[in-house]
Amino acid sequence: LLHLGHLRFLEESKRKGGPRSKLVVVVARDKTVFRRKGRGPIIPEDQRRELVAALRVVDRAIMGREEIDLLGILKEVRPDIVSVGYDQDEIRAAVTRLIRKQGLPIKVVRIRRFGPIGFNSSSKLKNRVAKVLSAS
Repeated sequence: LLHLGHLRFLEESKRKGGPRSKLVVVVARDKTVFRRKGRGPIIPEDQRRELVAALRVVDRAIMGREEIDLLGILKEVRPDIVSVGYDQDEIRAAVTRLIRKQGLPIKVVRIRRFGPIGFNSSSKLKNRVAKVLSAS
């Protein structure tokens, strides 16, 4: 679920690129979400991409690959910077290894968490919604 933590992450990512930067967001495919989390997303991939693309801070939102293909995405987007979230150590390590192996001039930056965890966690947000609905 898209929440304020995601927006702050995207804003900070764009700031890291500098005043003339373009923010390209790669939206995970439903299959990728299922593989990583053991369940599919609540909102389908095409709708998630459209929601992300509608954010003012985002210049372009594209779908990730059906099969995880970091190199293909890096070659397609050709970024100067790849931003990862504070909780994405595994992704950060994989991207960093690939960039070094390929000798690509790309910087990987980790974006810090914003605010209390209850306001920047999709899982906690879903739990709060479920609790409110069950109380009604």
